[in-house]
Amino acid sequence: MKKGFTLIELLAVIVILAIIALIATPIILNIIEDSKEQSVKSSANLYVDGLVKQIATKNLTNEFNPSSCTITNGNVTCDGTSLTYEVNGDKPTSGSITFNNGIVTGYTLCMSDYRITKSGNNVTSEKESNCIVVNNPAYTLGQLLQYDPVNNEGCSTGATCYKWRVITPNDTTSNSTITLQMDHNLVNTVAWVTQADYGDDENWDSGNVNKGPITALKALETATSSWDNSLKLNYTYDTSTAEYNYGTLSCTNGACIVAGNTITTNLKARMITGEEMRAITVAAGAGEGTLAYNWTLANGYYDYYFFSSESCPIGTYGSSCTGGVGDTSLAWLIENTYTDQWTESGATLNTYDEDNGGYWALTPRGNFPDNIWFVEYSGQFTYYNTVVDDNNAYGVRPVITIPKSVLN
Repeated sequence: MKKGFTLIELLAVIVILAIIALIATPIILNIIEDSKEQSVKSSANLYVDGLVKQIATKNLTNEFNPSSCTITNGNVTCDGTSLTYEVNGDKPTSGSITFNNGIVTGYTLCMSDYRITKSGNNVTSEKESNCIVVNNPAYTLGQLLQYDPVNNEGCSTGATCYKWRVITPNDTTSNSTITLQMDHNLVNTVAWVTQADYGDDENWDSGNVNKGPITALKALETATSSWDNSLKLNYTYDTSTAEYNYGTLSCTNGACIVAGNTITTNLKARMITGEEMRAITVAAGAGEGTLAYNWTLANGYYDYYFFSSESCPIGTYGSSCTGGVGDTSLAWLIENTYTDQWTESGATLNTYDEDNGGYWALTPRGNFPDNIWFVEYSGQFTYYNTVVDDNNAYGVRPVITIPKSVLN
């Protein structure tokens, strides 16, 4: 008589096989997924290496050395220039890659349901079904852009298609907004504060700055009244650390208060600050120990240089600089300021006479109550000072912060 397996024995075998399958299946699936993940990482690395070689080849003939590239729907754009780059196999659907003198400093790429990120020498991956990298362009300091604030859009032509300079130092693709300064004065000549705005005070023009740039901001409000309402200013600027100050400028939805008084209700732009000037100058190479490097509201009361000469590098200060113009990388800060000086520096011309060239800044000059800040070309230096009275006639140059998306 032949013996077979009992039901209990069969059930035992099935249970054992089920346990083995239960244990083995995740391991096998993990091995498959790990292999896929490593393959995607390798594909991302090969893609970036190939792109670097393509850029290097293009650089040989076209001096092409981008700071960043973005991938959108598989298409590559580097510093605003479309690049034809085809690869066999997997390629990212979206992403961004940053460079420093041709060397990749990092990237984030979406490939095959993975987000692959490289920072320094560290490469990480994360499973992300519907992975999309939102690409924000990285703009360079001083870069010239065109933007229409009336229609709130990037532009190339039109009466309100103004030119702007980027004043955000060290911008990156992670920044969703950019700060711009118009490359010319929107309001040509306006006092920092008039007697009517300051009040009936016989000493109003003796240099007091404790009510802020009332007249200049009012003029800016009028000049920008037709601009898009999304630009209504939400901004706070505190001057209280200066020895002589006007306290805090506080703007909410365009309504701005200085020293407890509402001075505007529909302001859509502001003026540049001393802190921004310092950051711009440092980013351009002002070294440690120069005034620009050490600038604060409390001690920022010297002239300092936006052109370098043999004896005065960018960021130094004083009145004894000699020698010809050297580095003119910050010439754009005083563009459209004078009629007949320093065109060789890259500054362009406008209709201002030599007594009225320049534009107001938000920052009061520290340490001296009879002076405030403005930006002016004077010899080789700028960011000068003047007594606050109705004889001062400088321009108002708008500063705005906008989403990068509206420039596309």
